[in-house]
Amino acid sequence: MNVSNASTYALTLSKIIGIVPLYINFITTIAGTIGGVCNLITFTAPRLRTNSSVYYLSCATVFEILSILFIVPTRIALDNFGNTLERQSMVFCKIRYYISITFPMLVTYYILFAIVDRSLATSRHVEIRAMSRLTFAHRISWIIFLIGTTASVHVFIFFNTINNNCQAPPGNVYTIVFAIYLIFIVSILPHSLMFIFALITFRNFKRTRQRAMPVLASAYNSRTKRSESQLIMVIIAQILISSTLVLLRLGSYTYSTLTSGNQNKTVGQRAVEDFCIRLGFALYYFSFATSFYLSTLPRKFFREIFFKRVRKLFYRFLRSFFVE
Repeated sequence: MNVSNASTYALTLSKIIGIVPLYINFITTIAGTIGGVCNLITFTAPRLRTNSSVYYLSCATVFEILSILFIVPTRIALDNFGNTLERQSMVFCKIRYYISITFPMLVTYYILFAIVDRSLATSRHVEIRAMSRLTFAHRISWIIFLIGTTASVHVFIFFNTINNNCQAPPGNVYTIVFAIYLIFIVSILPHSLMFIFALITFRNFKRTRQRAMPVLASAYNSRTKRSESQLIMVIIAQILISSTLVLLRLGSYTYSTLTSGNQNKTVGQRAVEDFCIRLGFALYYFSFATSFYLSTLPRKFFREIFFKRVRKLFYRFLRSFFVE
């Protein structure tokens, strides 16, 4: 590719970069915030509050909303409106990258423990099923939070404004360490465990359904089985969406981190890299905006709970408004 074609190619990509990720990020901010609130309305319903797996999903939803409200708007400002705060302020650089790593990681691990909890709850061993309880989930959620918030402290130490960019030191050993951290701890490990425990849960659930229990074959137990299966499907849907979109971000971001010290990239290479990073970022956080619409709302059991709660909250608001 000659210099003229490379320049035209880079210019075309720069125009696409300014449009596609921007629209995705705006949709993520609006739809994601609304969807997150709707998820919390659903998950905090009285009939779901005592479910330990739903509690993990509620924790994941909180950090999805926080990620969307902080990370996505700052990314929009940095990429499209000439915001140079990240490049000028070392403190903002460190805080933003720390939150960008920590909050999504917490979302991932809370979803992981939601499916782990279902694998415990569907076990045929009473001792294992006993571990699936709300008090246990409360303790584990705090452990996840403490480990998650301390595991990324290295970002505060090493990230800085270098060459007018907020980044890890180019060519430093930490660049490799950070890439490994992103690949294995943040992405591959939790998502691999998600698939493993999803398979275990399906196996356990299938066994419970195949057991001959004529005495327990009541309408109540039938509803319980349906609600259990739909809860598992909600978690599985979130796992599939998260795993698919995280791979898009992981590949481009890891490549950029590992090659950050290369000063010989062509204009076309830099344009492609920038496009992949921004699109991967936009799609990654877009996955946080889809959990309500693609996993919770399509399930009849959760959809009925959501609309029932909305009606109840609406009538309660009307009564309090007219009384006052």
